[in-house]
Amino acid sequence: MSIEPIISQLSDIFLFPPGSSFALLFIAWKLFKKYRRKAQILLAVAFIQLYSLSLPVVADYLESQLQTESALSPKQVKQLELDTSEDSLQPKRAIVVLSAGRRKIAAEYGDIDTVSSKTLQRLQYAAWLHQKTQLPLLVSGGSPQNDATAEGVLMNQTMLSAFNIAPKWIEAKSRNTFENAEFSAEILRQQNIKEILLVTHAVHMKRAAFAFEQQGVIVIPAPTVFTPSSSRWSDYFPSPLALYQSQQALHELVGRVWYSIRY
Repeated sequence: MSIEPIISQLSDIFLFPPGSSFALLFIAWKLFKKYRRKAQILLAVAFIQLYSLSLPVVADYLESQLQTESALSPKQVKQLELDTSEDSLQPKRAIVVLSAGRRKIAAEYGDIDTVSSKTLQRLQYAAWLHQKTQLPLLVSGGSPQNDATAEGVLMNQTMLSAFNIAPKWIEAKSRNTFENAEFSAEILRQQNIKEILLVTHAVHMKRAAFAFEQQGVIVIPAPTVFTPSSSRWSDYFPSPLALYQSQQALHELVGRVWYSIRY
């Protein structure tokens, strides 16, 4: 396993909530006898952090700030249909859909691995776009934790079984978003395809598009799963789902900063 997946996993545990909150609580406990005032401040910070990031209204706000690309409009999709019909022998574009993890040892499927719910959301939208445009599909995902079956292979299996669509290409070497772009671009160049519809979650789109553009690929963003803008009274009460959403949003924010430095 490379160092970057390990760093990513450790950051999820200690840098983002709830791990970061528990780390502050542990430090406060260690300091309490000698530095009571500092320990009390850390306790307050840990509580405020955990409580505020557990609020749906905060989680929704964080995610909405990351959604910088709009959904494809019906007019844009229609234009893509027309563009494709003009040159059906040699498509000038492709649909690229990125993996978002796996479900390990799914009992209902005979204890085999399958795609995660987030990956399935991306596949569903990619399948819809394929049916509308008939553009060829490339599924991209490797084995960040050295699993026997790459996520790209699992995505291919799901596309076939759930949507009756056969992706044209499988990228199965990548371990992160930048490698998704790097190895997918290699496949696309061999097919003389320079422009893609990139399918990923709305909060992930900016970083993913940046990675592909670094490879010289022209990106038409095709984001999916947007945070709704509606507000309810329950959004002001803590929720475990909201804490997870906040954690994912902070992870993406740090990822964008890291990519701007690293690449």
